[in-house]
Amino acid sequence: MNEKSATLLEKRSRELFDESVANVDMRVRSRLNLARHAALDAAARPRPRFLGMPLATPAAGLCAVALLAMGVWIGVPHGQMPMVAAESQTSFEDMDIVASTEESSADTLEMLQDDADFYDWAAEKNANPDGNDVG
Repeated sequence: MNEKSATLLEKRSRELFDESVANVDMRVRSRLNLARHAALDAAARPRPRFLGMPLATPAAGLCAVALLAMGVWIGVPHGQMPMVAAESQTSFEDMDIVASTEESSADTLEMLQDDADFYDWAAEKNANPDGNDVG
């Protein structure tokens, strides 16, 4: 689009706009004028503010913090955390005994193999917790 056609388009658009404004009846003009003044009055009124910010900003922040705190409070199991840590520590100690590579580790493995009957008995007892002896 060249400059000449752009100016022709602008000129034609301006003519159509002026014609449409001139053809608006007085009742519509009055309503538009009232709406314009109401909007200007609403924009001129001071909005409620807290420390220089709109009032909704601190309220939204407070709600977000409250929701976050509630989620953390509900989501964390209070009584189970120490128990889990103690169980995992015991498991690591057992793993250290079994997996140690020192010279005394051969004695540890021999000790575990010597009591194979005890481990069989414990497994049977665990399988039948009601106390009925199998053999």
